[in-house]
Formats: sequence, C-alpha cells, structure tokens
Amino acid sequence: MKILLDIDDTALITKDRGKTWTEHPKLQELIAQHDVVLYSGNPEIDEYFAKWKTKGYISKGTDSFPKADVLIDNDCDLWKENVEVKKCYKTIDAFLKSTLK
Repeated sequence: MKILLDIDDTALITKDRGKTWTEHPKLQELIAQHDVVLYSGNPEIDEYFAKWKTKGYISKGTDSFPKADVLIDNDCDLWKENVEVKKCYKTIDAFLKSTLK
C-alpha cells in the first residue's frame, strides 16, 4: 500500500510542546510493511528520507498533486484537498488499527 506520511507531529512526536522530538514507536514497522513516501513541509525532509529509507519524498506546498492509497497526517483535514488518496488518518496508530479489521 502506498502511504503519504507527514513528519512533524505524525512520524516524529513530542510530549513537551516541541522541545524534544522522538520517532513514533511504530514508524519502522510502517515503513517495512508499506511503500511510504514522506509528504511534509519539514525543511529537513531529504535527511529523513535518507535516514528512514522511505520510497521517496514530496515537499508540501509544491505544484505536485501526489497520489497514494492513504495520507497519514495530524493535519490531514488541511491537506487532503492537495492529494489524491482513498483514506486519511491523523495518526500512525489509527492507520495501523484500521488494518487489523
């Protein structure tokens, strides 16, 4: 399954209002099981692409209109009009839970 994945507050999470960021505990599982393309406004998107070895990356705000099966983004309501996807999820956990059905 092809997934567009946001970085900030989705793949990276914070519990102290942005002072520190940690990788979502199920991020590597998601990347191993699906074709993940980073879709983010994070200025270091290319570095996360290289670090996490995803299938690619697309910066938000470009003229592209990405296509995938799923968008996972904490702000998916703001971005779902800029992509062509079948489903949107606000968290990695919500997406993974949906796949168990």
